[in-house]
Amino acid sequence: MQDNTEQQKFIKNLLAVAPKHCDNCGARYSEADFKVIKSSPVSTVLHLKCKTCANAYMLNVLNPATNGMVGAQRTPVNIDLENGDEIQKFAGIESVDRDEAIDILKFINPDLAEDQLKDLIS
Repeated sequence: MQDNTEQQKFIKNLLAVAPKHCDNCGARYSEADFKVIKSSPVSTVLHLKCKTCANAYMLNVLNPATNGMVGAQRTPVNIDLENGDEIQKFAGIESVDRDEAIDILKFINPDLAEDQLKDLIS
């Protein structure tokens, strides 16, 4: 699922079985609320975010096919990433373990301003 047209077609097919309304506020989902994060021949992972209340889910759709799909699983997302692009950036990479995070923290100047810290990590 590499080009945008194919992704849009997949999302249109998904809308037949995907949640129609936000569990939190009841707002109706649209195609624009679904973002493909990762796709393989076996499954496709999508990010679903309510535009009204920002409630977010990850959807794992098994065996996506041109004529439909076999099954889908929805999982609430409780992370500080803002949108599908940020999630896509970090999807599939190794996580940072606790010791690595502490080691980095020891090297960071505690007096850095927020913008300086952002420059340091980007």
